[in-house]
Amino acid sequence: MREILERLVDDELHSGEAIPSERSLVVRLGVSRVTVRQAIADLVEDGVLERVHGKGTYVTGPQVDSRLHLTSFSREMRARGLEPATVVLSAGEEEAEDDVAYALRIKPRSKVVRVERLRTADGSPMAYEVGFYPSMLFPGLLKRELGSLYDVFASEYGVVVTSGEQTVRAESADAHRARILGTAKRAPLLVQERVTSGGDRAIEFSTSWYRADRYRIHMAITPRGAR
Repeated sequence: MREILERLVDDELHSGEAIPSERSLVVRLGVSRVTVRQAIADLVEDGVLERVHGKGTYVTGPQVDSRLHLTSFSREMRARGLEPATVVLSAGEEEAEDDVAYALRIKPRSKVVRVERLRTADGSPMAYEVGFYPSMLFPGLLKRELGSLYDVFASEYGVVVTSGEQTVRAESADAHRARILGTAKRAPLLVQERVTSGGDRAIEFSTSWYRADRYRIHMAITPRGAR
């Protein structure tokens, strides 16, 4: 039964699509509900399917193994054969709060552009991102295309990303992020907090919440003195 259901997923469904209901699978496959339920549970355990609380069971979206390096989301996804897309959820200018001002090395209450985005790969939600950018460095940024900001910085402002510092932590999805990312409340997320520089200027302070079931980080570890 597991193999039959897996073939159905491979042949008829796409990443991010809901599978048929248990009842329809029972009728279609001529087996008991217990058998269908166990096959679904096996595929969920193997990562082929995923359950979204209150919504149903879906074909698992793309999974990405990432090495820590400084690149845009779009380039990283394309390098892995996935089609990236960005949905700008909100964008506006505001005064920098203390933590944002400190990260960007600007005075508190200086003007910054805040951009909130959903990043997808092959149509499946991958990351929710909130970024802050100094208005004085990027006048008129809100009138630009905000899908791939690093490209805009280089082409429109002559600012090229040269370095960055990043921290990674684990966090459970709250109701807001779970809704945006299409996952269950309290589902595990990987949170990346980054300060990006162009030359000697901090140009970005961003936080990205990645679905932990679709994104993993690989790091090369080298010796640093005797222990």
